[in-house]
Amino acid sequence: MPSVAITNRGCMLLKPKTIEIQDIGVPQIGPDEVLVQCISTGICGSDVHNYTNGGIGTDLVKAPLCLGHETAGLVAQVGSNVKDFVLGQKVAIEPGIPCRLCAHCKHGRTNLCYNLKHASLPPTHGSLCQYYATHQSHLVPIPEGISWEEAGSIQPLAVAVQLARRAHFTAGQTVAVFGCGPLGLLVMAVARAFGVSKILAFDISGKRVKFAKDYIADFTAVSPPLSDGQDLTSWSISLKQEMLAAAGIDPKGVDVVVEASGAEPCMHAGIEILHTGGTYVQAGLGKPITSFPTLKITSKELTVVGTVRYTGDCFETAIGMMASGAVDLKPLITKTYPLTKSIEAFEAVREGSEIKVVVMNQE
Repeated sequence: MPSVAITNRGCMLLKPKTIEIQDIGVPQIGPDEVLVQCISTGICGSDVHNYTNGGIGTDLVKAPLCLGHETAGLVAQVGSNVKDFVLGQKVAIEPGIPCRLCAHCKHGRTNLCYNLKHASLPPTHGSLCQYYATHQSHLVPIPEGISWEEAGSIQPLAVAVQLARRAHFTAGQTVAVFGCGPLGLLVMAVARAFGVSKILAFDISGKRVKFAKDYIADFTAVSPPLSDGQDLTSWSISLKQEMLAAAGIDPKGVDVVVEASGAEPCMHAGIEILHTGGTYVQAGLGKPITSFPTLKITSKELTVVGTVRYTGDCFETAIGMMASGAVDLKPLITKTYPLTKSIEAFEAVREGSEIKVVVMNQE
């Protein structure tokens, strides 16, 4: 059974690119809450954006903020009304805190809650600390057999599950993924678990393309640069012709495209490489406003969707995939750091030198 310490070290963002490990005190829990002894926390691109810019969008830090939101740990204390969790139980923390009352929440789209709070988004503290208190409804049990390093990556896998549902992945489809970072790789893993027949993966990094090939993709390629004076339309047409031929795919195109890089050229290429009636999912975050080939979306009658966070049982589905072996996260976790070296973890993710970085909260 985990014993509760009297101190609680947390990774606190003070201002852009300035973090300190501080004692933030062990939180007190209410009757419906659980105190979690945090063991592992994954670091993602939004964490780095928080670290680099002092917040996300207009939500900037005005007071020290605890970072992190991809956390797993052990139940350390339970409130008087908590019946479904016991001391020492292994759990994943859902970082989104929906109101459960607005129209979106009532229709099961809690990721779009009008009043959503989220761990590590100002002013809500995150879970890159040693103890974290949350409502019991935000915890999901983790079975034995899943390592702590993997457990710290459950949340982004749940995001990939949400994306897969938005994409309507089905058995036998061909899927092209632009961007071989953590999200793109997780999407490929989930797509395979959903039974897609062929996965094409593209990136500008030869290292990441090789990783995708070794991990799960059937065909990979480094996206070619635009020639001097070449426009995005002609570049996209050329890429489609060359890559589909090399991959042995019907020249009409693929069934689903997932754009996970946020790069404008990839958006154009993604629309081009789809066959008529295909589905395009925008997941990568780049410039707030970009050009987009709307004429082709209409003429090819494409379905274009966005995706954000997770809903319903995405966490449970993600954990089930891991427990059954349908998805293997172990190869993706290329580096771990102790909490005391959190700044090195953030810098590693910012530099892109690792695939998935996990911080061990108790070290």
